[in-house]
Amino acid sequence: MRFNAARLLCLAFALNGSLSSYAHADALSFNNAQQQALAYSRQLQAQDAAIRADSELVIAAGERPDPRLSVELQNLPANGSDRFSTTRDFMTMRMVGISQEFTRQNTLDLRQARQQQLVELAKTDKRLMQSKVLQGAGRAWVRAYFLQEQCRVLADELTQARLKQQASEAAYSGNRLSQADTLAAHAEVLLLEDQHQVLTSTLQQALFDLARWLGGESNAAILLGTPNSSRTHLDGMNLRDHLLRHPDLVLLSQRIDLARTEADLAESAKSPDWTVSLSYAKRGSAFSDMMSVGVSVPLQWGQSRRQDREVASRLAQVEQAKATREDMLDRHVAEISGQLDRWRSNQSRARRYREQIIPLQAARAKAVNAQWRGGRASLADVFAARRALLSTKLDALLINMQVDLDWVDLEFLLPENAGEAS
Repeated sequence: MRFNAARLLCLAFALNGSLSSYAHADALSFNNAQQQALAYSRQLQAQDAAIRADSELVIAAGERPDPRLSVELQNLPANGSDRFSTTRDFMTMRMVGISQEFTRQNTLDLRQARQQQLVELAKTDKRLMQSKVLQGAGRAWVRAYFLQEQCRVLADELTQARLKQQASEAAYSGNRLSQADTLAAHAEVLLLEDQHQVLTSTLQQALFDLARWLGGESNAAILLGTPNSSRTHLDGMNLRDHLLRHPDLVLLSQRIDLARTEADLAESAKSPDWTVSLSYAKRGSAFSDMMSVGVSVPLQWGQSRRQDREVASRLAQVEQAKATREDMLDRHVAEISGQLDRWRSNQSRARRYREQIIPLQAARAKAVNAQWRGGRASLADVFAARRALLSTKLDALLINMQVDLDWVDLEFLLPENAGEAS
């Protein structure tokens, strides 16, 4: 079944405004959504392949180059009576040789260390992707959940408005209610139906976004099991020290180590590797065969203009990586501190709405309704009071949604926290 929960949700809410009709439906909890997203993520699968690719090169990076085999025909006469003869001229030789570059062990160790560092970089990249998947899927679930709750609240109000409309029409037929009140009841239903349609469409889009994280398929008809967003693992923690474990910062620390290794390799290159060669040359039967042994090494005539510049460049990259890490750490501390403050502020606002504002608006709506029944208020006054109560409930849900959205970002800064939320 396609992920079309919006229609199911809003239809059921419009019918009875309760969750009881979903007892038969498959529910999708916050934690399940995150785990499904991790299992489905194509990015994580691609990163696993990248880790395997880099890992396969670790052993090879510590090996010396393959020996080189050479086969030559030297000094073959090009003219004269011995033209193209391989045996009559004493200088003509059929030669086979082998050469081997002996890379110093220190250089091999550094190359292998560099490749292993690339593997660790790929693993950290995966952790960063895991954090983003957990945050992305979590935020998508939270948005869909609170839109679902707004749809439920609005459906409840629409049900009440329709009952009021039916009662007003009956009262008008019995000359117990004015035409103005009857028209007000009808207008209220139309306005709520329009608002309901807009909200249903928004919910559908949110569910499409959630389905994207889950692979585009789901049998869930309702979202249940909200996480406990009243606290975060960042509470009472030294934020700066904690953020040093963030994949972004770990990645930059690893890049610093990689830059240092590159600098060590550049320094090692100032001691060139030697190449040893051995060859055997066969001449005509009238002449003796020849054997040659040789060594070769690059002559670094201008180290100050080449090799030293390479070392200086690599060391500058180390300083660049250090400065980049400190800048990112400062930015993360500022951003997360601001988000923590907003999360706590919205928690306080949500509590105020729950404990004070909503009960006050509900009491006001109840009082106006009593006045209407006593003939001291119009039906329009009743609808105005109920609209104020509805608006307050929807605002409260928006505030709670922002609390949960910030909590998701804070709680899943590190992928290790997956599954710890409840």
